[in-house]
Amino acid sequence: MRKSHRTERINNLLKQAISEIIQEEIMEYSPENFITVMYVIASPDLNKAEVYVSALKDLDNVVEMLNKRAPYIRHLLGQKVKGLRRLPKLIFKPDEYKLL
Repeated sequence: MRKSHRTERINNLLKQAISEIIQEEIMEYSPENFITVMYVIASPDLNKAEVYVSALKDLDNVVEMLNKRAPYIRHLLGQKVKGLRRLPKLIFKPDEYKLL
């Protein structure tokens, strides 16, 4: 299925906003680790968004922690991103793609 320009713009907007939220709010709990949002895939109806993240260490623990804090991150996302009628449910997943 081909992505629309609207979906790509929303994915990029969500990626940037979630990255900022993680750096400003979440990293204070784990300052020794570095968490990066690699990409976001939102469903066309914006019911959910899969957020793929990478971390320097303990990726599985980071993903678990982010999924526990997903409602709070979604709340902050609503304050940061204006203009979307619906905010997607955030599902954090590990980006396990490794460059050889």
